[in-house]
Amino acid sequence: MLSPMELDFEKPAPKPETLEECHLVVEALWEFCRALKQEVTVLKQEVALLRKENVDLKERLNSNSNNSSKPPSSDFKKKKKKNTKATGRKPGGQLGHTGAFRKLVPIEQVDHIVACPPPDKCEVCDEPLALSHEMVRHQVYEIPLPHYEITEYQILHGYCRCCQKTYSGETPLEVGKRGFGTRVHAAIALLTSKFKLSKRQALGLLKDFFQMPICVGSVSNIEHRVSQSISSCHEQIKDHLDKSTVTHIDETGFKQSNRSGWAWMLANKDFSFLHLDSSRGKKIAKKLIGNFIGRIIISDRYPAYHFLPSSCHQVCWAHLKRDFQKISERSGIAGIIGRRLLKNYGRVFAFWKSSLQQDSGDNKHTRKKRSRLKNALIKDLHFGAMCSHLATARTCRNILAVGESLWLFLNNREVPATNNLAERQIRPLVIAKKLSFGVKSERGARFIERIYSLVLTCQQQNKDVLSWLQNSITQYFTGNPIPLLT
Repeated sequence: MLSPMELDFEKPAPKPETLEECHLVVEALWEFCRALKQEVTVLKQEVALLRKENVDLKERLNSNSNNSSKPPSSDFKKKKKKNTKATGRKPGGQLGHTGAFRKLVPIEQVDHIVACPPPDKCEVCDEPLALSHEMVRHQVYEIPLPHYEITEYQILHGYCRCCQKTYSGETPLEVGKRGFGTRVHAAIALLTSKFKLSKRQALGLLKDFFQMPICVGSVSNIEHRVSQSISSCHEQIKDHLDKSTVTHIDETGFKQSNRSGWAWMLANKDFSFLHLDSSRGKKIAKKLIGNFIGRIIISDRYPAYHFLPSSCHQVCWAHLKRDFQKISERSGIAGIIGRRLLKNYGRVFAFWKSSLQQDSGDNKHTRKKRSRLKNALIKDLHFGAMCSHLATARTCRNILAVGESLWLFLNNREVPATNNLAERQIRPLVIAKKLSFGVKSERGARFIERIYSLVLTCQQQNKDVLSWLQNSITQYFTGNPIPLLT
């Protein structure tokens, strides 16, 4: 019998002479067709896999801060071409532009006054000049010559002439046996936290600007003492947040001792609390949130927060918008559903913003419109959950699973629709993480969470964090109560 591979369709085949040869050719053709069918089936499966892989790779390539949880700094932004033609004018302030000038400081606040008299004689008449009452004031700002101050404490000794018992003096409590004062402690704490310098960079700044002899070990010890001085303040911030009616929560990766770790942020409009932990699980979320009865917790849809009941949990709509945007960029029915979800998302937000601006109360018309918008978006989510695109269906099912946690902001004016506050407050730590790659010790972790909590809270309350920190360190060294943040 002829093999299927022996058949050459490009050349005319010889005519079979007998009936037996005809049967052999037919059987060979049937076998060849079956082999082709099997090969086509395999190729179809490979093409389907490659198409799916191509779609997934394109989706990953097109991921950005608008359709995923990526930070804006990871976006690849193309420079937009300017459509406007060049005017030919030089850059800078144009003719008629109102300039911005520094106001003159009152004369009593000036440190030094230098008189600049005119020449002694007239260049024409050679006669002596008389001073007029006209004067132009010109003020120059200058940084004082930096140098550290040294205070020497001489500890004197004495004895009793009667019993020969000896006594010695003691340094003040705020000085102790430490080699650096409270201003140095406060400055280093802010340099390595608020200003995001490493220990060596902070050390270099003190040496370059103030010629201060200090080593890396001293910087670490100073951070530890500052951490101890503000530990009660850190606990106080947590107590305020436990009593807050609306609390935001978010988490991000933060390495500890070269291992994976997590930074948790609790925040409201007046306080921010940072906690570093090795876990991102539900136990930590429960521990940080504490008693949630009578409170509203705003977060993303991370599963660690699923223990919260719908009446106490508001899901962030900024994350929803990114999910809807991602779905809308897909092809086929998934893209159509995504565009419908984005459209309904816009309608819900427009209604929410208008209701905040118009203090019309919860009337019948408002309730009816709110219900209509809610039902339209839920209907599209149900369509998405039944979609043939697996990723789209999974996302829509996850959103539907949170239930009433989507809609608390429509019923309560004090509840925001997004978790932007917690994300803004944790952003400085995210930037610092890229520069320092986390912490290497337990006491370093405690310093970071305490100093960032204090700095962020002082910024929210418009308080001078440097003076507050100096006062707190002095009170701690002298054994007095630490000032409270209210």
